Amino acid sequence: MRIESKKTVKVDELAELIPFRAGATFSQLWQILYYTRLFKYVHRQHYQRIKPAYNKICTSRNLKKLCDLGYFKTTQKDIFCATDKVLPILNEAGFITETLPQETVGKGDINELNNTEVMIKLLKYPDFHTFVFPNFGYIIPDSLLVQRNHKQRKYKLTFIEIERKKSGWQEYIQKKHENYLKLSKDLIVYRKWCEYCDVLGIDRPKHSSFKFSVLFICDINLDLGKGFRFERI
Repeated sequence: MRIESKKTVKVDELAELIPFRAGATFSQLWQILYYTRLFKYVHRQHYQRIKPAYNKICTSRNLKKLCDLGYFKTTQKDIFCATDKVLPILNEAGFITETLPQETVGKGDINELNNTEVMIKLLKYPDFHTFVFPNFGYIIPDSLLVQRNHKQRKYKLTFIEIERKKSGWQEYIQKKHENYLKLSKDLIVYRKWCEYCDVLGIDRPKHSSFKFSVLFICDINLDLGKGFRFERI
């Protein structure tokens, strides 16, 4: 996603968190708020992996201050989530907030932190635009990766499934495979994407040209046919 501030937004009570002399800016702080909400659960060490410059702001003291002021909450030591209090600021700063996940209610366990690790790496994919988080009832992807080439006016949709080894692993993945085949024939996915298009400023596709792929990120490799692939990240 191209993170751009449409206008300069300043919040007086947060100014003390920004080491301006070291080159940090309000814009960087808003990006930190955005990514914390996008990834749901963020460990303090994740911030430098997103962007090394964030370390100037993401000190233990500053992260605690964000919690004290109600912008963040902590579920475990050094694990942070962004509350709804960040949304008005992000809106004013020009971020699209309608597609961000709801405020978290979990604790940020090992699986949730593993999801964050993977999604941070997916940020580096060519033409990365954003993640969205649809729920189709019978299948709930970990995220939908949107890659967008502005010059060619093209985009690519990839549902992300982040899996850890478990009992009956292959059967579990085969069931997801079946559900995605079902989803590919279900109008619900096309309609949901059209809703996202309206928010993201992307032209709605014709139903006949709508398509998506599925990426399983795990330590297994199965041949599930066209549109399905496996990677280790």
